[in-house]
Amino acid sequence: MSNDMKMVNDLLTIRELSTGYSVSGGERKVLHSNLNFKIGKGEFVAVLGPNGAGKSTLLKTIYGIQPAVYGDIIIKGKNINVMSSREVARSVALVLTDKISDKYLKSIDIVSTGRYPYGSFMGSTTKKDREIIQYALEVVGAEGFSQRYFHSLSDGEKQKVLLARAIAQDTPLILLDEPAAFIDSPGKVVIMSLLSQFVNEFKKSVLLTSHDIELALNYAQTVWLLGKDNKFYHGNPGDLVSNGLINSLFDNPEVTFNRNSKRFEPVSGN
Repeated sequence: MSNDMKMVNDLLTIRELSTGYSVSGGERKVLHSNLNFKIGKGEFVAVLGPNGAGKSTLLKTIYGIQPAVYGDIIIKGKNINVMSSREVARSVALVLTDKISDKYLKSIDIVSTGRYPYGSFMGSTTKKDREIIQYALEVVGAEGFSQRYFHSLSDGEKQKVLLARAIAQDTPLILLDEPAAFIDSPGKVVIMSLLSQFVNEFKKSVLLTSHDIELALNYAQTVWLLGKDNKFYHGNPGDLVSNGLINSLFDNPEVTFNRNSKRFEPVSGN
């Protein structure tokens, strides 16, 4: 198989990517450089790292919200720089932690916006759109509160609605920034189990950022570790645990990661 054909089979290819953001004076603060990785069909990838390491910046750069400092982002064989926003939205669904403040939108209205890349929006949905929306609500278990106003839902219910919107968008790749943030422990497990179902049963690919390291290590097939000072590591969770990379990035004088239990524990004597 030629390299060009293989690239088309990869959902996402990142080449020599440098990420960062603008600072005063028009300069760019570079967080990471020379990043190279790929995501194929049916992969579950977690991006982990300490606060300020650039996890959200990486996700937004991949989607095109944040401009890359340097490098190429290839989606299904096509450079994102030559793709329209609608083309990107048909290939990648993005779920951010941004608050939706409109008090008049119902849950089903939020999910309906997932059909926008296909020419439908809100009241103009087709029969096919409505069937997909209903299916998405059922998959995540949100059909029972589809007619409730979104602002009135619990954090866990809101996250289910946002996941349903991503399903309704019907993309092969889903990007999520802290999908279990602000949710209690049982709710976090529900969300991660749903994402695992998307990967295993529906062959979607999931790339998420998370502060919940223990949970991510239990569910992800591949982990990208972002450290400060341009550090980047990737591999399967077991290897990153056994070789001490989790410890090197997250241990501190009070807390250490136990490689056997795969849990953070207080340092003896504290």
